[in-house]
Amino acid sequence: MKLSFGTDFESAWYQVTSSSRTITGTKVLEFVQDRWVQIKLISQDEKQRVFEYSLLDQDMEGSALIHEWAGDMEWLQSPIQVITDLEGKFIGINNFNHFITRWNNGYRVKIANKYQNHEGIHVMLSETEKLLQDPKRFLQSFMGYSHYRCFFQPFYRALEITEKYPLLLKGFFGPVDLPLIIHANNEQTGDWVKITNDAKIDDEKFDRKAFVRMMKDLTNTYDLKVDLQTEIEEIYLFKNNVLQSADLYLQLHVPSFYTVVNAHQCKRIEQSELPESNGKKASIFKNSMLMV
Repeated sequence: MKLSFGTDFESAWYQVTSSSRTITGTKVLEFVQDRWVQIKLISQDEKQRVFEYSLLDQDMEGSALIHEWAGDMEWLQSPIQVITDLEGKFIGINNFNHFITRWNNGYRVKIANKYQNHEGIHVMLSETEKLLQDPKRFLQSFMGYSHYRCFFQPFYRALEITEKYPLLLKGFFGPVDLPLIIHANNEQTGDWVKITNDAKIDDEKFDRKAFVRMMKDLTNTYDLKVDLQTEIEEIYLFKNNVLQSADLYLQLHVPSFYTVVNAHQCKRIEQSELPESNGKKASIFKNSMLMV
């Protein structure tokens, strides 16, 4: 079977719900975020495609200030022009300089005023500026286990019934990467293609010693057993080669003191289903590219 990118594709609208929960001992950080987005093809050639991803509306409910800040950063980065290869793999950002210009031309001042009475604002401002000055780190933030994974993967190729391939989530645990081995089952029924993935940790590439050190430092406990357990499931549905829905779930668990759960649910919607105040077309910015 083969997924082929449609030559008549212009744009599609999606509602995306992301949720995350991190439990460290008795401390819990969690958020739920709804987004309404538009994905539009703006150019392509014999080597790559450029899509414009526009955030049209969002609703963030988080347990910490950093979650509200993250939502504001998404507005800073919209619209974003994502570069993919012809199979759909994320390889770069086409308008990276625009984010820096917007930050320096008023966004930083406005967001500093918004959070001026919150402890830690200077640290968040400083870390954001460091990120904008570090293209490699900035790109990694789009290549982790985020909602962008629903859209920008090498889907458009010949698919075997069963497949096995590596996935590296760089910096997933801060200083420690998470290497995975994906096991995929692909099936086609008429115009529909269903991709079902599960995964396990790649023990040969996972730096378990560094992870154990991180856990000991995180908990201030040095006599503990670190047994990292994983549960990963992904389901993607395509109709006529266009993504209709995606469900992603990842849980990492160290019994008794550490759990991370990330989930993303995406569904295609009609333009009429967008929040009434939005749905406007965003302008296209042409700035320098940022490539993997």
